[in-house]
Amino acid sequence: MNQPVADALRPPPERRSGRALLLALLMHLLLVVLIAFGVHWHSHTPQAVEAELWAPTARLAAPPPPKPVEQVQPKPQPQPQPQPQPAPPPPPPPKAQVTPQPDQAEIALREKRKQEQEQKKLKAEQLAQEKAARLAEQQHQEELQQQRLAAQKAAQEKAQAEKLAEQKAAEQKAAEEKAAEKKAAEKAAKLKAAKEKAERLAAERRQEQQLAKLQQQSRQDYMKSLMAQAGNGASPAGTAATSAGPSGGYGARVATLIRQNTIYTEAQIAQIQGDPKVTLLVTLDPNSGEVLGVSVKHSSGVPSWDAAVVRAVKRLGKLPSDHGRWWTPMEVVDGPRDPAN
Repeated sequence: MNQPVADALRPPPERRSGRALLLALLMHLLLVVLIAFGVHWHSHTPQAVEAELWAPTARLAAPPPPKPVEQVQPKPQPQPQPQPQPAPPPPPPPKAQVTPQPDQAEIALREKRKQEQEQKKLKAEQLAQEKAARLAEQQHQEELQQQRLAAQKAAQEKAQAEKLAEQKAAEQKAAEEKAAEKKAAEKAAKLKAAKEKAERLAAERRQEQQLAKLQQQSRQDYMKSLMAQAGNGASPAGTAATSAGPSGGYGARVATLIRQNTIYTEAQIAQIQGDPKVTLLVTLDPNSGEVLGVSVKHSSGVPSWDAAVVRAVKRLGKLPSDHGRWWTPMEVVDGPRDPAN
């Protein structure tokens, strides 16, 4: 059979309804237990209050005022004395008011409010204690942080001081080493200069000895040539005239060559006053023209110019020949304003 349309449109039945009912029963039981333990069900017997009312002190009634006396004075009659009025009876004491006993709901409500107030008070005290504890902890942490920062700063200052001390010690040590190296270098330079000076003196001595030997040999050769010419019947006068010195223009040619190799600036020449000239005595090898020695015979008065001309002669190393001969020693005159060609 086909299922009706109404059943098809009906929502499916809920599942697990038993679990929902069980949870609802548990929640109700918990609520009842909380109410039973949270509300004080003990009733207090109201205390009776008694009160007595007392009337004010009794007073006698005042007598009525006397009547006015007539002109005719009758015989006075004795006045009857008024009878005292009896005191009013005291009112009955009021009945004690019976305080209506509050019902259990009001008592439970009061107790609940009281508990809530106590809980609020306890909670406020707990919050105050927690706040105080947090403040104390925060203050303690700040003090610890300050102590850590102070210790860290002290450590940094100590490390910086140690570093500065080490740097200063290193600089002092480097300065001492540099001073020692400078002293050693100066000592080595002095030793080297002394050695070079000794070597130069020795070389000059050897050169002087060689020059003296060459000059002696040159004179011997010259004397031999004279003796040979005399033995051959040549005219001594003519021989002396032709062999006494260099030919004309040879000295000027050598001076020009030396002037061309002299290193001296125009600014330096412009500072020299007049036309000074230096006279050099150049010793040559009579067989090759090699320069064996240079000395200043007459200074120009300008030491820098004299030294420049001496360096130029040494730089040449060899002078040109005079028709195949070299004259030694030979004088060379040179000035800063002499033509270079």
